[in-house]
Amino acid sequence: MIPLISIVGRPNVGKSTLFNQLSGLRHSIIYKEPGSTRDLLSNNFSIEDKEYRLVDSGGYDNEKEHYPTLIRKKILEIIKRSDLIIFLLDGKSGLQKEDSEILSIIRKSKKNYITVINKIDFKNFDDNLSDFYKLGEENFINISAEHNRNISKLREYIYKNFGVVNNKLESNYLYKIAIVGKPNVGKSTLINNIAREEISIVSEKAGTTRDTVNLEIIRNNKKYFFVDTAGLRRKSKISEKVEYYSTSRAIDAIERSDIVIFMIDSQIGPSKQDSKILNLIKKNNKAIIVAVNKSDLIPRELNNSEKLRDIIFKYFPQINYAKIVVISAIKGKNINKIFKSIDEICLKLEYKININNLNKFLNNIVEKFSVPVNRGKRFKIYYATQTKNNPPEIILFCNFAKNIPNTFRKFIERSIRNEYKLEGISLKLGFRTSRKE
Repeated sequence: MIPLISIVGRPNVGKSTLFNQLSGLRHSIIYKEPGSTRDLLSNNFSIEDKEYRLVDSGGYDNEKEHYPTLIRKKILEIIKRSDLIIFLLDGKSGLQKEDSEILSIIRKSKKNYITVINKIDFKNFDDNLSDFYKLGEENFINISAEHNRNISKLREYIYKNFGVVNNKLESNYLYKIAIVGKPNVGKSTLINNIAREEISIVSEKAGTTRDTVNLEIIRNNKKYFFVDTAGLRRKSKISEKVEYYSTSRAIDAIERSDIVIFMIDSQIGPSKQDSKILNLIKKNNKAIIVAVNKSDLIPRELNNSEKLRDIIFKYFPQINYAKIVVISAIKGKNINKIFKSIDEICLKLEYKININNLNKFLNNIVEKFSVPVNRGKRFKIYYATQTKNNPPEIILFCNFAKNIPNTFRKFIERSIRNEYKLEGISLKLGFRTSRKE
């Protein structure tokens, strides 16, 4: 069992910066506004031959507002599940009342913990150091997460006291799966259901998830890596600076993913903003699953897979290759179909088409169907070959590559996809004029 290590502390003590340093990722949003981290961000990392799971929790705060209450609940939950708690203090601001409250909760949990003082590079740090001894702690690890000072000491402590050598799983996941969509379509609810535990904060208020949330799970001996992103909004709707960074991270998650699960709220239906997000997915040639959420609220006349498919592709012709799954994120309905679709897409992303078979198939199309004519010459395909996987890329050497109508390009793409059952896969086609011409 991989040990779970959580970073707990007041808002703005440097939890996200420490998370990034330990995990080796620029994953958690770093912003000097207290409370920027709202979700439980997690990622696996290794120290030599030992593997760990690290969680960056939202800042503990006793305010009774909506978000602080949810965040406090999350922190209490993660403390219960942790094997080691990194109790993080702020050497710049000194000891605060909330620090004592957090430590009291940790002690009551009877969990293993290490007290770490951050921001030791602050010039008056020594003046504040004596205050921390009031906590009754004897051993501290003093660090500067921002400048990577003494992080090695913290890693050494973790390695010596925790962790097991884990050679059963591959060190790297095979595919990244990003869950995207407009705010409040149910992305966090879906990832919580996938995880069978609450990872993201679920709230009726749009825009709750500000960061990307990594979730690595094992299901039927298969490894999956999910990324839950902040909801993508139009630029005119982005009012907070921190939300600007969230939107950038969501776009970055799409660009770095292999498969995108795009969520649509069945009650709101397609929108221009949906189309813009899908254009971004198509532009990056990502495999796509369209998850239509709130299946129990879909009208009877539309609750038919073929009708729903026709409607979605009518609004979004740019992704007419997508797999479509109707789900209820809150009830966990058809989550198994999402995994089935992911497994099928993963196989197809690595699929190598038989070249002889492909060339025979394409020549048959050219003979049977109407093809473009350029300067009196009928379009010919001399040879086709697959040059890449993930996504599959096919180059067609022909007698002319320019002036091929876009409709014919799409016809060839659709024909190849149907022949080799590449549903959900973005297929890249290239046309090159042969040296013979």
